Amino acid sequence: MSYQALSNFQCPAFFKGVTRIDPVRLVEKKVKRAVARYCMIAPGDRVVAAVSGGADSVCLLDVLDRLRNTLRITLIVAHLDHGLRPDVDEQETAFVRDLAASRGLAFAFKRVNPPMDPKGPSLEEKARELRYRFLKKVQAGWGAQRIATGHSLDDQAETVLMRLLRGSGPAGLSGIPPVRKDGIVRPLIEITREEIRSYLDHMGLAHVTDASNFDVTYFRNAIRRHLLPQLETYQPRIKEILGRTAEIAREDNRYLTGRAEAWLSEKAEMGSEGPVLPVSGLMGLPPSLQNHAVRAALKITTGSLRRIGVAHINAVRGLVMGSRPQAGITLPQGLVVRRVYDRLYFSRGPSAPRNDYAVVIEGPGTWHIDALGCDISLEEAPAGPSIQGLEAGGWIACLDAERIAFPLTLRSVQPGDRFVPLGMKGHKKLKDFFVDRKIPSRVRSRIPILAQGNRVVWVCGLRIDDRFKVGPRTKRILKISFEGAGPLPE
Repeated sequence: MSYQALSNFQCPAFFKGVTRIDPVRLVEKKVKRAVARYCMIAPGDRVVAAVSGGADSVCLLDVLDRLRNTLRITLIVAHLDHGLRPDVDEQETAFVRDLAASRGLAFAFKRVNPPMDPKGPSLEEKARELRYRFLKKVQAGWGAQRIATGHSLDDQAETVLMRLLRGSGPAGLSGIPPVRKDGIVRPLIEITREEIRSYLDHMGLAHVTDASNFDVTYFRNAIRRHLLPQLETYQPRIKEILGRTAEIAREDNRYLTGRAEAWLSEKAEMGSEGPVLPVSGLMGLPPSLQNHAVRAALKITTGSLRRIGVAHINAVRGLVMGSRPQAGITLPQGLVVRRVYDRLYFSRGPSAPRNDYAVVIEGPGTWHIDALGCDISLEEAPAGPSIQGLEAGGWIACLDAERIAFPLTLRSVQPGDRFVPLGMKGHKKLKDFFVDRKIPSRVRSRIPILAQGNRVVWVCGLRIDDRFKVGPRTKRILKISFEGAGPLPE
């Protein structure tokens, strides 16, 4: 064919007979591909479909229903009425109920009571928490393996942009996971909102429209209505690109999280309130692994990283890299992180309040200490040979009985306490003694002090006062021991 013939060739005639791809087939193909790619659903699964009545959720329900036999699944339709719009919510509930009934599907419904306050703080977050709590109950009640939500590629792009503008790291830029560990899946995650609308139009499916979706005072709506359309003028495929960015970040984040969790399992301890990390070990990690180790420890403590951002992670790293041997910070969700010398403690909620106590011990015998949940026994015995410098150690102390004058007092630490540590000549403040031994501040108030008047006789479990030690002239020994006192202070 000559150049002239080509120039006279009419493109419309060339493409005559070529039809645009069926929007229903396109959506079905993408859903099947996503389900297989991310192992979203297994044959025989029961799947709870979260249906609000909006376009995305109606498309989700219809396509899963059409693929029910292919995927070999059982569907349950779930709908939550938040009570935010009394004049509209009942109509939406009736719409979704009819939608489920027309397909012969089970329908689970709940109305929030009392209704949510549309002017209350953190409305979107609270609504989301209520919705997922409801879906989890439906899942448990029906013995379902999966919960399917209608998140689309547009939702993914919006989420990545929101988190980018808020300064999120790789975890935040991972966006909406196609599959969560708790069984929540997003079959429409690779489908655009335009493709969803085409699907609904082609199938003649009605849906409800939430007027709040047009309120640009919500950050997500502003991105949807203004920012994304503007970005599309520079890059028409911006949604697909942001979706791919999320996937890349998700893979990188998964690898780093795995490395961090492996480090935690090897180096960290599990305390009574949460993980305990070695500061020196953390400092030796590359910055990216430090971030992920901190995130992993926070997640172990609360089970969630919601509301935890880069600034919070950096604040925890500031404790690690800072010069203060003891410091602490409070994070969202009641998280508390404390550095105590070479350890980093993670816990939830405030530290235990100080519990002051004082028990008078009138003489030898056994005394129960309610505040400590243990017993203290005192017994006298004649001194034997080779007794000089005798100090039993731990929760047992041996003193020169002739230097002891009853009554004694077993009490908590008081400001200004001083004593002469065994082997020393001069007085030392208890505070300085604790600092030298790197005793955490939160532990100090729980260390029992045995005192004779204003004089400290024994910092129990740690050191006796040199003035009460057993010496060559000791004739009688006072042996003091604790039973059920637990581990030594550390």
